[in-house]
Amino acid sequence: MAAMEAILSSAIMGFIRSGAPVSIASSADRMAKVALSAIVAVVLVTASVTCALAALWIWEIPRLGPAGAPLVVAVILLAGGLVAIAVMRHAPRAGRTSSGSCPVPELLLADAMHLFKDHKTSALMAALIVGLMAGRNEK
Repeated sequence: MAAMEAILSSAIMGFIRSGAPVSIASSADRMAKVALSAIVAVVLVTASVTCALAALWIWEIPRLGPAGAPLVVAVILLAGGLVAIAVMRHAPRAGRTSSGSCPVPELLLADAMHLFKDHKTSALMAALIVGLMAGRNEK
């Protein structure tokens, strides 16, 4: 779910910071393409990391034995997870802003994410209806 929030927040922040007048249909189309590309990228990266770990496991079996090879792979996965947790803990939050920047987009984003978490079904249905209406008006 964190990946979904990251994709949604980056899309919203990009839209807010662009300031360009854009139609709802083109914005929805662009956001759908970005989301689909991000999903494909996550799947491909996950598959490549899985293949690399499987190759490492197979390569280490003659050297470390049938118990040592999975242990090495488990330690690598654990280290990667701990690094990801450390990065998440030290990542800037939506409320924190650097000096001279306007906190309004970050506050709007934090509020939108809070509302999305509490009312996912309603938000997705509203987005679907707006997308259908925008697509119908575009034709």
